[in-house]
Amino acid sequence: MAEQIVPARMPYQQWIRAVIFTALTVLLIAVGVTDSFGLLTLMVLGAVFAGAGVFLWLFPGSRFFVLSFANSLAIYTCVYFFLTIENFSTAQPWAFVTGYLLPIFAFLVGAWWHRSEIRRVAYAEHLVERQHPARIFAWLIPVTILCALTFLAPSFNLDATGASVVMVAGMAMTSIFIIAMSRTICVFLIDTGLLFDQFFVRMLQLFAPAFAFFTLYSFNVIVFAMVYRIADRIADEPIFLIAGVRQPISFVDSLYFSLITVSTVGYGDITPATNAIRGVTAVEVMIGILLFLFGFFEIMRFARRPSGQGEE
Repeated sequence: MAEQIVPARMPYQQWIRAVIFTALTVLLIAVGVTDSFGLLTLMVLGAVFAGAGVFLWLFPGSRFFVLSFANSLAIYTCVYFFLTIENFSTAQPWAFVTGYLLPIFAFLVGAWWHRSEIRRVAYAEHLVERQHPARIFAWLIPVTILCALTFLAPSFNLDATGASVVMVAGMAMTSIFIIAMSRTICVFLIDTGLLFDQFFVRMLQLFAPAFAFFTLYSFNVIVFAMVYRIADRIADEPIFLIAGVRQPISFVDSLYFSLITVSTVGYGDITPATNAIRGVTAVEVMIGILLFLFGFFEIMRFARRPSGQGEE
């Protein structure tokens, strides 16, 4: 008889935080991509809240697994909103909500169907698909093809009903693929969570050298900002063009200009008006590039040390 795996339950407070984190991520995207915050947004948020709760209850994991799940759901939300806005702008509200929820519901059904195998994978505590990474992305092929086909919809000049039916039908076909590949998708989420775990451990080890580099970099920004500020104050006339007009540069503007200069962004809203100050900005750019290169080299050299402190 096969060994039965009894799922561990995520602590209640941790489960609540995980669900709220996922829901807030989707809410942020839903509000950002829509023109108004209305009933549809609340319906989508409620469904996602319930779906995330069920999934995280079925497969309790670390905060990194939760991050992986929320990130995947956020990517799906962005892609869905983009496709519907671009190709099904005339679709009716019910179709918008139904089409969004169908793949999520299908994923939960498939995850429930394969729950025993997924739990066994979840408790393995190692990357399951490391030797066969192509399997993880196999489900993306049919889904990508369906997404590409949606760009043909506007050429048919469908009315609201037709656009709604086509959109829901396309999402229903996507849901079928997701049900079939739900085990692979869950393994992908679990493996991604483990990779997040390893990544954040390395990030903590690199915190000290990264903070040292940030300190030196910010010191360079502040010093040159004060040079710009003082030079402007002692000059006979303003030495900067702010929004195309010569005027004295403020303390905040000098910090802002120094930062965008050393980062080589250069938005153009503040520009030097004299040759002398242009020379100073050139020096800051060169120093900034050298600091970045040397800082990056030192951080990478530190990262290659097994213990983060010892020899190479």
